[in-house]
Amino acid sequence: MQDLAVEDLYRHSKISSLSGHADQATLVLVLSRPRREQDDYGTTVWVADAREGGAPRALTSDQFPASSALLSRDGRSVAFLSKRDGDAQDQVYLLPLDGGEARRVDSGDAKIKSLLQWSSDGARLLATVEVPHAEDALDDPNRESRPVVVTYLPYKLDGSGPTVGSRTHLCAIPVDGSGPQMLTAGDFNVSGGEWSPDGSHLVYACTASDGAQRHRSELWLAAADGSQARQLTRGFATVSGATWSPDSRRIAFCGNREPGDSLGRLYSFEVAGDSLEQLGGDTLHVEGSDIAWNAVGDRIATVGNRGALFEIAVVDVHGGHVRFLRRGLKQVSHLAACESGLAFASASMCWPEEVCVCDWDGEAERRLTAFNRAWMRRRHRPRCSLRRFQVPDGDGGSECIEAWVLRPPAHFQPPYPVLFDMHGGPQSVALMDFASHMYWYRLCALGWLVVAPNSVGSGGYGDAFAKRLRGRWGDLDLPQHLAILDRLQAEGLADGRAACAGKSYGGFLAAWAAGRCDRFRAAVVSAPIANVESHAGTSDTGFYVTPYAMGGEIDDITDRYRALSPLEYFSEVNAAVLLLNGMDDQRCPVGQVEELFARLVRRTGCRCEMVLYPEGDHKLAGSGRPSHREDYHRRIVEWLCANVDRPAGRDRGNGDSHE
Repeated sequence: MQDLAVEDLYRHSKISSLSGHADQATLVLVLSRPRREQDDYGTTVWVADAREGGAPRALTSDQFPASSALLSRDGRSVAFLSKRDGDAQDQVYLLPLDGGEARRVDSGDAKIKSLLQWSSDGARLLATVEVPHAEDALDDPNRESRPVVVTYLPYKLDGSGPTVGSRTHLCAIPVDGSGPQMLTAGDFNVSGGEWSPDGSHLVYACTASDGAQRHRSELWLAAADGSQARQLTRGFATVSGATWSPDSRRIAFCGNREPGDSLGRLYSFEVAGDSLEQLGGDTLHVEGSDIAWNAVGDRIATVGNRGALFEIAVVDVHGGHVRFLRRGLKQVSHLAACESGLAFASASMCWPEEVCVCDWDGEAERRLTAFNRAWMRRRHRPRCSLRRFQVPDGDGGSECIEAWVLRPPAHFQPPYPVLFDMHGGPQSVALMDFASHMYWYRLCALGWLVVAPNSVGSGGYGDAFAKRLRGRWGDLDLPQHLAILDRLQAEGLADGRAACAGKSYGGFLAAWAAGRCDRFRAAVVSAPIANVESHAGTSDTGFYVTPYAMGGEIDDITDRYRALSPLEYFSEVNAAVLLLNGMDDQRCPVGQVEELFARLVRRTGCRCEMVLYPEGDHKLAGSGRPSHREDYHRRIVEWLCANVDRPAGRDRGNGDSHE
């Protein structure tokens, strides 16, 4: 047996997508794995049999990248995007499952972003494509170097950078190579779509095409060729995952109505009656946008956030009853229908994700893959439990919250140094994401206790619990973390060597903790919200998410924006602070950590370091350049181990000497 190490990220295979059909036993998935020498990711297409089981079979090698793999309706072939034989951009390839070489499908000059669906007759593929769209009258052939003209928000997206100068639309790509056919056009962006099973209609989500704020999206219905388009929904903030029922009468989709609210709901739209219905009520919080119908069309499956877990939620279309298929302490992702019932990726705190199947009642569960089992079985894994703690509710009372507690292997004896890891969102939960949390496992291997609470503001515990944090960031949730620390110390599990870490909203809370209390000797602040005012104007989503989170517009509650900014308290920091950020992060731009670092250097004598990763975006920790991820996770471990034994304090007085 070996200890888990940061280098194990190169052994970790991540399931990127999963495709299947309710009447087919075949499943197609895309697997991603870091490649050390190339400092990139090898992505491959695999096929698995949900009926017979057996080892999955690789359809492609990592010599060429692969993405957007889709199983054909007859289960005989797979379409995917790849760059081969000198392709300058992604092209469509078809591969028969019974053997043979991949065949390129002519798609002309279309800049394909993703494949969405096969048509029912197998003759066409539905895809999103990027098309030029000038923001002004300037006809500049050098599009890459032309000025960025901005007339609306959002003008950029994390992972993509500026998006002005182009639009995303739908096109049909005939597999006979006769060339793509555009289905939508205009001054708007399409974010997904699906043809009806009977081939008569096309449903898609698109943004508004007027006004200076275009972050909202609505559901639209058109003829299969894109003509006769009409808007189906009104008053939504976001819609996604639109999926037709087998009889082409209903459309299920995920959405919410308040901009900035990330708690997704499940809806059903009846086309003939032009009627909309919310399924599952406000107790069902949908995670992601994977939606699957059973073959009969009377049940819908999606991934629901219940408590600390992402579980399969099966909803009765006619009665609205929700049943969660509880599977122990595991989280689910990448849900798809198959002949055996439902296929999904499943992970726990101690085992990275694999593909499993079960029936629609959650029975007859089987694991189909073992991509991560062999190497992980040879590692000392942490001992994991989901515990409940009594904590203050912020309003003079108390409440119980859940927290993951990862104890080191049994050869370590308590009390342990403890890391409090603060999750993002905040309307999310502590994630079972091995790729993003390599430092957890290395710290446990070194004898640390890792605690990941789902404090007030987290999703999965009801609307009131999630929304109570609005306008009260830090003030409500930090005391809950400290109450858990008190309890663990009283139990003798944790000693006085405490540290905190977090990314995104977790970065906010780690920075808040460093400036507002002296309980943590070291802090890791990754991609944070540091200055609520400036973040609202520089983040790709901040202009609408921040007013939601703060409970009002900047001009109306300026004092609250400032009072809830960690930057305001960073002159009081005594902990050793490590600041991490991707230089191309548009969700929490690099200026946020720069403001914190400048304040630390000018006004404190605490130990501090800022590390910036070129081209890194907000997903740096889990899917950034592998060498950057290795550095990121190793640096966190080394920083915490080097500083947690030192008492909190400043090395150079109160900072006056820096003036």
